[in-house]
Amino acid sequence: MGDNYGNVGINAGYARFNALDYGKVGAEGTLKGEFNNPDIGYALSANANALIGNKNGFNGGVYAGLDFGKTTCSEFNLGVMADYTAAFAKNNVINVQNGDLTAIEADLDPKKSLKTGLSLGFTRNICCDEGRKLKMALTGGAEFHPEPTLDLESGQVINNKNLKKVSPFIGSNVEYSKQINDKGQQIVFGAKCALSKTGTTYGEASIGFRF
Repeated sequence: MGDNYGNVGINAGYARFNALDYGKVGAEGTLKGEFNNPDIGYALSANANALIGNKNGFNGGVYAGLDFGKTTCSEFNLGVMADYTAAFAKNNVINVQNGDLTAIEADLDPKKSLKTGLSLGFTRNICCDEGRKLKMALTGGAEFHPEPTLDLESGQVINNKNLKKVSPFIGSNVEYSKQINDKGQQIVFGAKCALSKTGTTYGEASIGFRF
């Protein structure tokens, strides 16, 4: 095995889960290492984020993958991922006959989402500079989420808790990092989004610091 190294980071930004807007604060950790072949390595990472605002929520994810071409200016990244999002919202009572259709549709969006699948992307050292990296990845797989229903008699939205409904999803992650000192500390700009065919949407933009 080659050398291992890891880092931790903090970030803040904006997130949107279905029709709900949040501020975002979070933490992350990454462990990277090399095999006997210095061109091939591995990466393990996890993150946890609090979604805050008029309503609160949580987002977290894990990733495990392989990195190919580590001795070049462009490496390829292939791995498996899981991402979980939950909005902490109580059931609402809606005036079915006079209620706003947009508000009703928003309240019928699932309040939880578990996405699992593959991640395929690359990391590019800009101008072959190790201190500046652009990382992009496409994600896709299966999303598990509840299916809220509307009781027409009471006008109450029933937010089922079980993640029984399954939909395909596709998403993307983009990250730009720049080393800011000789200690290897970085400033990081990131964005990600995910969309499922019949389920949920999630997106975020953030700025962070790794040390």
